[in-house]
Amino acid sequence: MDGSNEKISSTQAAIALTMTITGVGIVTLPRALAEEVQTPDIWISMIIGGGISIVVAFFITKVCLQFKGITIYQFSPILVGKSAGLVCNLFIILYFILLAGYQARSMAEVLRAYLLDKTPLGVMIIVYISVGVYIVISGIYSIAKLLQIYFPVVLVFILFMIGISITNIDFNNLRPVLGEGFKPVIKGVKPTTLSLAGAEIYLILMAYMEQPKKAMKAAAVGLLITVFFYILIVVAVIGALTVDEVRLLTWPTIELVKSIEMKLFFLERLESFFIILWVITTFTSFIMNFYLASLGLSQAFKRTYKPFVYGLVPVIYICAMYPEDINRLFKLGDFIGNMSIAVAGVIPVLFLLIAFIRRKRNAKN
Repeated sequence: MDGSNEKISSTQAAIALTMTITGVGIVTLPRALAEEVQTPDIWISMIIGGGISIVVAFFITKVCLQFKGITIYQFSPILVGKSAGLVCNLFIILYFILLAGYQARSMAEVLRAYLLDKTPLGVMIIVYISVGVYIVISGIYSIAKLLQIYFPVVLVFILFMIGISITNIDFNNLRPVLGEGFKPVIKGVKPTTLSLAGAEIYLILMAYMEQPKKAMKAAAVGLLITVFFYILIVVAVIGALTVDEVRLLTWPTIELVKSIEMKLFFLERLESFFIILWVITTFTSFIMNFYLASLGLSQAFKRTYKPFVYGLVPVIYICAMYPEDINRLFKLGDFIGNMSIAVAGVIPVLFLLIAFIRRKRNAKN
């Protein structure tokens, strides 16, 4: 394991899911959905995508309840054999490593674009990863506690940002509803569902929960909070900037923040304050993925946890620096999103089916 015998509550598990999903998507999701849907009906796609994510969470929690107290890294060899289990584990570990690298690079790109234009990307990324090591090395309980502390800050900040952006929103930009039918909405379901990928963390976290039977409820709450956050953000961005404009912006949410006129505000540049809090938000997601990759290597190869944390530093750094430019970075994000279909969807359903068949066979014998 990670050296920690402490368990996390269902509340902490729900918050962990929300904070893991809510990160880079805050500034990229409106553009990604506007490109696909091309109508103001993005919020409908998000509701449908949220429903699909809850169904995915159901299968994940269901399969993990068959193997209480151990993670997917430990029960996959039991279920499908050592060789197939190792391949499965390595695929999941690679997913979390790539996701951590993508988050680190996205953070650096935003900071370079708006705050630290003269600071090399590599320097920002290595500092980001190094700070992450300090927290990841402490184990899941410390991570869950940190996420629980920061969650109210994120909640208040998002609601505050939406509140002050109301004066910029033109509700005509959100109409007509289903003006071009349901086809554009369907186009937005896949990117929405991929942006809500995160329930797969329960493949590992459920082993650390005080009450694993409450995992489905925790997952549903965590996903609903995230969908609520994202719908508010998307409605505010589209309402203020229009779908056509959002499609052309790299970081549309930040552009919305820049467009807000604030009088007598204690910060001269509101976007600076927003970006700092956003970086902290992406960091909470980053450390969770960093942790899950490190733990996976530890359990897959049955070795001590901490050396893998340090060993992943250069690996994540290379993954973060690999995209040549921001367009390649977004393509990496799309690739990771497609990987999440296997990690969160295909593998849990397949494992649940195998477990069901084995249980039936054992009952007959």
